[in-house]
This record gives sequence, structure tokens and C-alpha cells, in this order.
Amino acid sequence: MYGGGGISKAKIVRLDDELANERVSLVKMDIEGSEAAAIKGCEKLIKKYKPALAICVYHKVTDLWELPLLIKSFVPEYKLYLRHHSKTQIETVLYAVCE
Repeated sequence: MYGGGGISKAKIVRLDDELANERVSLVKMDIEGSEAAAIKGCEKLIKKYKPALAICVYHKVTDLWELPLLIKSFVPEYKLYLRHHSKTQIETVLYAVCE
């Protein structure tokens, strides 16, 4: 929630806790470099439901290899695809799907 005066406040929750009783089919993340922590926060959900994932990997250079390795460590069956959606260095998305 925007607090005014340039200060923002947000409650951070784990998706494993918030969606514990929900069947999830898609997880999309573009959270300004916090993707690794968020993926770790939905490990149970990913392992149980194997949802399709669309994860931005352009905020940190290391995301290009660390996030795919993290996802594959949870569900080795995921097929991974990388797609770049712009003419600049931003908007590179890692897609993970189980067939």
C-alpha cells in the first residue's frame, strides 16, 4: 500500500501459506529481483501442483542460471523455455511447464 511521501509499505507473505488450500495452475512473477525468494516461498505449491511458471529473469544477471536450477531442483520434469519480449535488455521471461 502506498504510504505517500515516497514511502511504500507492503505485507510479504509466502504463497505456500496464502494458497495452502488452493489448486494453482499458473504462477507469474515480475517482482524486481525478489523472484528467487518468492520461488522458495512457493516450493510446496510448485512440487505439489506443478503449475506453469512465467518468471522474469532480467533483474539480476545470475537469475539467468540460478532460477532455472532452483526450479529444476524442485521439479526435475519441468521443461524450460526462455523468451525475450523487447528490444532492450529487459523483459526476458523463463517459462516452465510440465506436460
